[in-house]
Amino acid sequence: MQESIQKLQKEFERINNMGWIKEKRKAKGAAGYTLEVLLKKEEDDFPVPDYGDIEIKTMNKNTKTNLHLFSLTPDVDYLFPIERILSELGCPSKDDKSKKVFFRSFNAINYTDIIYGRLGKIVVNYEKEKVELIVINKKFENINIGISWSFAYLKERLELKLKYLALVMVSSSIICGEGYYHYDNISFYKLKNFDTFISLIEKGVIEVTFKIGINKSGQKLGKIYDHGTDFSIKVDNIELLYNKII
Repeated sequence: MQESIQKLQKEFERINNMGWIKEKRKAKGAAGYTLEVLLKKEEDDFPVPDYGDIEIKTMNKNTKTNLHLFSLTPDVDYLFPIERILSELGCPSKDDKSKKVFFRSFNAINYTDIIYGRLGKIVVNYEKEKVELIVINKKFENINIGISWSFAYLKERLELKLKYLALVMVSSSIICGEGYYHYDNISFYKLKNFDTFISLIEKGVIEVTFKIGINKSGQKLGKIYDHGTDFSIKVDNIELLYNKII
């Protein structure tokens, strides 16, 4: 692992010395994609680390967004959980009122307003070894929609993809109408353990965000577009989940 860290550190220093670098595409996540191109890494959607055993995350210094850890669809005992979420919790899309979308963030401390007086909250169920999304109505009655992630499922994804983390802080600028990035610094971290991850969910430090929309163009126009169910943490809290490698 030390060899991988030293190799990535060297590559980062090369990129840092390049100064301001023009974005390689105009899209969300362009800073991360541009870094991958500079590292000669091919883009993929596999749940494995980016660089050997190291997962690379970029964070814009000027934004307050949470640090995305990973995406994981609920593992439930029925088919099509995304469709069920939309059916039970979705609200009409602004683009097409006949279609439903669902964009909400939840934590284990406060209830989040959903729709029609329904509220949602994350609960860590140690007895069932699950992280659950609990939904209640106006009468505080539980609405059982069966959305959850088993501890085993979460642990597998976390330890496979995020045991080691490289966090790259990025500055951004618009120059002559084009986006440019400067890769300022890199820090390396090692995951503490799975129990810490679960504890941080229970404390509301790690939250869960659903991003389910519809395709607005192309052959899949009007079809469900699941952008991913994200587990995320504020970058200022990263050392609650990881030990920094010096």
